[in-house]
Amino acid sequence: MLIIDPGHGGQDPGGGSNAFFKEKEKVLEISQYQYDRFRALNMPVLLTRTRDETVQPAERTRRVRQSGATYCISNHINAGGGDGAEAIYAVHASPALAQRLADEIRKEGQNVRRVYSRAATTQPNKDYYFMHRESGNVHTVIVEYGFADSPKDDVAQLRTQWKAYAEAVVRGFCQHVKHPYASPQQTEQSPTTPQHPADDPIEQVTLIVRGKTLNGLLIKGKTYVEVRAVCEQYGDTVTWDPIRRTIEVKP
Repeated sequence: MLIIDPGHGGQDPGGGSNAFFKEKEKVLEISQYQYDRFRALNMPVLLTRTRDETVQPAERTRRVRQSGATYCISNHINAGGGDGAEAIYAVHASPALAQRLADEIRKEGQNVRRVYSRAATTQPNKDYYFMHRESGNVHTVIVEYGFADSPKDDVAQLRTQWKAYAEAVVRGFCQHVKHPYASPQQTEQSPTTPQHPADDPIEQVTLIVRGKTLNGLLIKGKTYVEVRAVCEQYGDTVTWDPIRRTIEVKP
C-alpha cells in the first residue's frame, strides 16, 4: 500500500537543518514514527531507508518503484525563510491526497503555506522534483512539515509538535484510502491489535535476484518479497485479476 521516504541521509544532511536538528535526522524520526503507527493499524508499509544512509536519487526512486507500493509519502523539512507546511503532488496527479494531508496537519495547529505541483522549467509536462518524475506509477506526495529557518514559529513547532504533525499524516492517509484509523491511545488499548514481541521482529531485508536489488521482509525466519518484482527479473509477465483474486504468471 505505502512506502515512506525519509528524505536525504548520510552525506546529505538536507537544507532544512538548523542549530537544533538536521533535516535527515528529523525526517527519519518522523518516518519511523509513521511506520510504526501504520503497522499498528495493520497497513502494509515500507521505508526507503531505516538508518542514516546516503541514498542517491536514482537508488531512492528505484526503491520506491520496486516496493510494490501504490503510494509514497516523502518527508522533508523546508528552508528558505518561509513559514508553514507544504504538500506537493505530481503535475499529472490528483491533488486530493496532498490536500488531505495538509488539511490534517492544519488541524494540529500548523499553518499550511500551500498545496501545489511544480513542473520542470523547460518541460511543463514533466515534474520538477525527481521524487515525482522518477517514481514510476507510485503516487508520491512530498510533505514539507515546516521551515527550519522560519522567522516565525516553525522551528519551535518542529521541535515540540513534530509527532502531532506525523500523526496527522497517518490519519489523513487512512482517510484518503478508507482504511480504519484509530488514535495511538485507542490502538494501544485495542485487544485485537497484533503484537510483535521484541524477540520476533519484522525486519526489512535486501534480496539480490539476477543482479537486481529488491526490498523484502523477514518475518519469523522467512523472507517475503513481492511476486511481481521477482518474476519480472526472470522476464515473466504478472497479471492480477481483482475479481477472482488470482495472480497469473506467464513467460
